[in-house]
Amino acid sequence: MSAPIVVGIDGSAHAWRALDWAADRAVRRRLPLLLVHGSRALADDGPIPPDALRRLVAEREDLLAEARQYALKLHPDLDIRTRLVPVDPGRALVEESEHADLVAVGSRGLGGFEGLLFGSVGLYTAAHARCPVLVVSRSAPYPADAPTEIVVGVEGRRGEDAVVEWAVAEAAARDARILALHAIGGEFGSPRRRVIEDMELSEALVGMRERYPDVRIDQLVSERTPSRALVEASQNAAIVVVGARQRRGPGGMALGRVNHAVLHHAHSPVAIVPTGD
Repeated sequence: MSAPIVVGIDGSAHAWRALDWAADRAVRRRLPLLLVHGSRALADDGPIPPDALRRLVAEREDLLAEARQYALKLHPDLDIRTRLVPVDPGRALVEESEHADLVAVGSRGLGGFEGLLFGSVGLYTAAHARCPVLVVSRSAPYPADAPTEIVVGVEGRRGEDAVVEWAVAEAAARDARILALHAIGGEFGSPRRRVIEDMELSEALVGMRERYPDVRIDQLVSERTPSRALVEASQNAAIVVVGARQRRGPGGMALGRVNHAVLHHAHSPVAIVPTGD
């Protein structure tokens, strides 16, 4: 069976928006969808009496069933499974990421049983997942209403090919164009510096242009800081894609200052993709 797209479901509005995006991607990629709800309260060795625990489990199962029916109304042919896990929400999603194509989480806003908001569960998942993570804010548009541009940040470091290819493949699936953005964080100093930076960015994209000839790939070298350039570009983007170095061992991804800034301030969903370095 194909690796699923995993969605964290907690009953909040931003989790439902993450479900919208995850279901849309599952249809485009012909992948199954796995809806996950995690809570330590569901453990049968906790302080909750058995009768109360059964009611709690039934309540959370109803939550997952409601989310499944919602997604099926939009996409009747989608393969959707649900899973109730008696551990913390973040840990549940990270464990599922071991065998997932993507994990989608909601961010910002209050509500839900465990309060799945960025800065807690969302941040933990983005930092520890073993696969790409899509962070979707409550203010993000519905997928069908999203702009037809995907922005990918290119730093010029080793291991970024996986990040760029993820973005270009996503653009191909969405019939969107790519804006490859390289920000130097200061003035060019001379016209020659600008030309060199633009040439290096072009070289980094040659393989993608050959592999995906039908995807329009534009490029921009900016004097802005990477954080500011990406956040500004997110205003006209369907998704902003950034890389994060994969830690050795069980540590997940190392989120830097740029990742944090984009996750907190982007106007579009943000994809965090592990780099190979």
